[in-house]
Amino acid sequence: MVSFETRPAALVDRAAPIGRGLWCWPALAASVALVLDARWPLMPASGAMGFLWLDLAALACLAWAVLGRGRAKRTEWGTPLDSRILSGLVLAVLHVVREGGAREPVLWLRQISAAGLCFYALGARLRREPRAPDAIWPAFAVVLLALSAEVLGSATQGMGALRAAGDSVDLHWASRFGLAKTLMLVTLLCLGRASEPGARALWRATALTGATASALCLIAGGAGLAVSSLASLDDPFYFGTSIVAFLLLASLSRLSWELARERPEEAGRWRAATLAFPLVAAFLLFGGTTGGEGVRAITGLAGAAVIAARLAPRVTASRPLAPRAAEAVEARAA
Repeated sequence: MVSFETRPAALVDRAAPIGRGLWCWPALAASVALVLDARWPLMPASGAMGFLWLDLAALACLAWAVLGRGRAKRTEWGTPLDSRILSGLVLAVLHVVREGGAREPVLWLRQISAAGLCFYALGARLRREPRAPDAIWPAFAVVLLALSAEVLGSATQGMGALRAAGDSVDLHWASRFGLAKTLMLVTLLCLGRASEPGARALWRATALTGATASALCLIAGGAGLAVSSLASLDDPFYFGTSIVAFLLLASLSRLSWELARERPEEAGRWRAATLAFPLVAAFLLFGGTTGGEGVRAITGLAGAAVIAARLAPRVTASRPLAPRAAEAVEARAA
């Protein structure tokens, strides 16, 4: 069983590079792989059985977590969500069996497996890092800027070109309106990061770019959400899968909300995560399992950030916090 007891405070100089933002290369590798799968698949002619860039990124995350001096210990791989994740994986396997190995269910299973591997590897290795959230959040900015550039570039050629770009991403991600959904998700996460006291102007510019790209996608074709999707819940298999997913997302949202209170200097990003997980649930409820690789990978990275931050030692800054953050700490102490 994983203990969620608060760990001792760790002294971290906020002027050090880790305080300004730790660029965790395995998380960045997953974000770059997501973009590469959207535009330049590794083995496009191999169908559902070909390697994905995300597969390679997941293996890199695993190697990083189990090798080297800072490797995760055997006892650090468990999370409070293990039973729900395992249930979802089993249901994904049964879906593949029921559909006779069709392309989309196989791709969905592989996407879930790769995202889950990133979730466990990052969560296990970073849970001893006091600035764990700073290690993963730049990956969201990379995805947002890359996808926004694709959208804005296509939009200059007209709405038809933008819709064609979205169709191409859906083909490679095994999704439906996956580009719009992923943009909405990472824009929300980056908006939360940009709202924090002392956030760099680059975060605000990134969030604004993502909001513009998201709006263009919605204007061009929408997000594929409809009340008619609720009819899918009549299928017992789909209903069971949805229940497991909702329970997992609800747990992550609750943990994010608690982090916003426990880490007031990072409250903006955790409030955004608190909203992001229900947004994924809304995609599932009103859009079916159509988020594709983009939504699944971003959810895995965000979940890893939550688990790592929840278990990481607290940060004690070597200089005072920003005024608003300091006030929040004093209010909690009172």
